Amino acid sequence: MKCINLLSLLVVFSLISCSEKKDVQEAPLSTIKSRYIQNAIQLDSAVLELQRAYTEGKQEAALHQLFFKARDTYKRVEHFVEYYNPGTARSLNGAAIDKVEEEDPTKSIPPEGFQVIEELMFPHIDTARHSELQHQIAMLVSNVHRLRKVAETVELTDSHVFDALQLQIVRIVTMGIVGFDSPVSFHSLEESAVSLEEMQKTIDLYSPGEEQTSFIELHTKFEEVLFFLKHAPNFNEFDRAKFISEYITPLLKSIHIVQSGLKIPPKSDLRAFSSEAVSLFDSASWSVDFFAPNYSRPLTKEKIELGKLLFFDPILSKNTDRACASCHQPEHGFTDGLPTSRTMDGTQGKLRNAPTMLFAGMQNNAFFDQHVMYLEDQATGVITNQIEMHGSLKDVVTKLKSSNEYSDLFQKAFGNNKDSAVTDQNIRIALASFVRSLTPMNTPFDRFMRGETAAISNEAKQGFNLFSGKAKCATCHFMPFFNGTVPPHFTETEAEVLGVPSKPDTANAVIDPDVGKFTLNNAEIEKHAFKTPTVRNIALTAPYMHNGVYKTLEQVIDFYNRGGGAGIGIHLENQTLPPDKLSLTEKEKVALISFLKTLTDTTGTTSRPVRLPEIISAHGKVRQVGGRY
Repeated sequence: MKCINLLSLLVVFSLISCSEKKDVQEAPLSTIKSRYIQNAIQLDSAVLELQRAYTEGKQEAALHQLFFKARDTYKRVEHFVEYYNPGTARSLNGAAIDKVEEEDPTKSIPPEGFQVIEELMFPHIDTARHSELQHQIAMLVSNVHRLRKVAETVELTDSHVFDALQLQIVRIVTMGIVGFDSPVSFHSLEESAVSLEEMQKTIDLYSPGEEQTSFIELHTKFEEVLFFLKHAPNFNEFDRAKFISEYITPLLKSIHIVQSGLKIPPKSDLRAFSSEAVSLFDSASWSVDFFAPNYSRPLTKEKIELGKLLFFDPILSKNTDRACASCHQPEHGFTDGLPTSRTMDGTQGKLRNAPTMLFAGMQNNAFFDQHVMYLEDQATGVITNQIEMHGSLKDVVTKLKSSNEYSDLFQKAFGNNKDSAVTDQNIRIALASFVRSLTPMNTPFDRFMRGETAAISNEAKQGFNLFSGKAKCATCHFMPFFNGTVPPHFTETEAEVLGVPSKPDTANAVIDPDVGKFTLNNAEIEKHAFKTPTVRNIALTAPYMHNGVYKTLEQVIDFYNRGGGAGIGIHLENQTLPPDKLSLTEKEKVALISFLKTLTDTTGTTSRPVRLPEIISAHGKVRQVGGRY
């Protein structure tokens, strides 16, 4: 009888154990949330420990270690903080630069958080700014307290968990390993490893508890990534090219396989980087519609073809003497090869350097001073500008309606009847659609990142590692567009104050008088600020900077190597480019240029229209294809 009872108890305990195991397998979300809250509590303890140690006057070395401990603990929660509470994330780990107050542009919002504290503590603690450091640590403690509270209110879903993890991997590749949020102490690689370890533990909770090929392979991929990170010689010598192409891309693929096997649907909302993508360097991974206004979506072949004709047609200008292509020529990477573009009367100096239209669609605003949000508004600005095209959209509509060819093309593109399809808005949409189509991602470097190991030279690989490491270029020119569009959400495009001179003079340098974004709202911190452009196709787009002051890439690199304007005697209190010298060797400069040249690709973008539709002018003459291209 006792044996029967004992057997019954064992069966019951076995059933309970299986039931508990099944609950964990079927619903790991509660465990994931508990772990997130626990990590937030540990972060709270870590920043409090840092605060106590600083108040007690501990040795610098001990304070540095406590700072690293707090940073590492933050990296265990970063993927969820950034995903669910981006405002809190900015207060904890935002860039250490002032921001303009949106409601009152004359006021600025001072930075706070880890990056500010890092600048005050490394390489040595700034004793002259004791009160500031004390205040910053106190604010960090307060913000982490707030994080603890909001962490408890987070409602996780399986799709959100996997989405957050993918975005964190993108964040590590584009911001983590390049030193964006650890620019002084260079603790980036260690922090990236901590973050990946936490992601691995999170995904492990979905494991069915038995040997399953997809989970075994994913576990292997995580271990390989972590081994490579932890055995990096140092920040400057870390092989980022190999890390991304040989470790991160396979890891993303493996995560997607596991997610698919678990039947967890990927997020299907409109976004820049697809939730199902595995490579940053594949055009199929990106949605250009994300950067377009609702009224312009979707991007279609018909809109693009119509926009291309309009782009090359001088009918848009008042005197039908210049087209968009006059200043944005395919042969020059859609620039004009001039320091500053010619005005309507042929003079120079009143306009800025013509920016490339290649990848102009992968950003959140237009013009060097970012005074419009969409390409549609840029088209209006250029067409109606008195010294650029001096045209009128109303007049252009009238002219286009007189052309049966154009009327047919507008009808095909927009679906209205011939008369109502030709509108000023549809002209703007068509032009913007063509520009958004100029996003080729088939450079030698793209192909290398997609697995073609022989696509670039060893020197170019070294150049990329410098670009995203020692030279600090990738902290402003973010991968994969290498412009100022900030990953991983790509909802913001940055501008920087570099201190660009009026002439290429390093001995008696004077700041260029163009004040950039300052003209928009008179914000002092934005005086001389200009949008960070793409460096894709940079070998084709000389001369450089908003004023075309530098004719060669060698000159540009020398400017940055010296510390921007600060390094050549231009003193701006609001310079956002770090003034530190990069100390690049001549060999490193050559390698950097070698890499930049691997970003050249104009696939499918260099052809001009064979002919343009004919328009009968008011004088009864036929306007032929031409204009001052």
